[in-house]
Amino acid sequence: TTQTNPVDSRVAAGVSEELTKEFTTALDQGENLKWIAAHAADYKDPKIPELALKHPEAIDFVANYPSSDGQAKSYSDTVEKGTAPKLYTWDTRWGATTYGSSILAVNGSGPTAVSMAYMGLVGKGDKTPSDVAELVTAANDATGESGMHSDFIENHLDKLGLRAQSYDSSAANINALLDQGTYLLAEVKANAFGDGAPAHWVLIASENADGSVMVYDPTSPEVSSHPWDSVTVAASTETLYMVSVAESSE
Repeated sequence: TTQTNPVDSRVAAGVSEELTKEFTTALDQGENLKWIAAHAADYKDPKIPELALKHPEAIDFVANYPSSDGQAKSYSDTVEKGTAPKLYTWDTRWGATTYGSSILAVNGSGPTAVSMAYMGLVGKGDKTPSDVAELVTAANDATGESGMHSDFIENHLDKLGLRAQSYDSSAANINALLDQGTYLLAEVKANAFGDGAPAHWVLIASENADGSVMVYDPTSPEVSSHPWDSVTVAASTETLYMVSVAESSE
């Protein structure tokens, strides 16, 4: 009698449940990627199916996008003041919403980075990337290669109860500003982290004991997963924006 894996019949019997689930995730992604490839010409923006090739984590989002209603959903995860969450542009709760010339999943790094800063500073999850994107659009700042003009950071953060102060980008400034317990928004150049990505926004979230820093990149789980030398990060951008809670909101 042939035995069958009770968790997933596609995986050999006798494999642990934990390993089986890992195989299941990979197998499901493989099936979704095949579907995306077969329907790639049907997407309104070729950059949407490209996400599935660049980031395996986005495969399920891309496969389900054609059937999405395009409506944003609330953020229900726990948010703690002083801890910025890692958010990504293709999250199903906001990735399919229209933004700029496409959707948030494609060019929403700016609103997503701002949302991370807001949640970390205020300790609330009520301003998702979609909410921020609406403010950016209303300010006519959903423009440029990065999908958000720096004018929004410089002049419109008050809509979120925040404020920003700009500094020249340098390793010394990055470490000194992070020492104050805040976050830094930065518009990084194309291929800033050697990943071939176009210019986009990131959140420089924290400093480690050895002086390295954590960069929360809304377009790359890989970039967000490990420390970066502050010299490397400084070279990726020209301006740092230190974000804090506006006095009237404190």
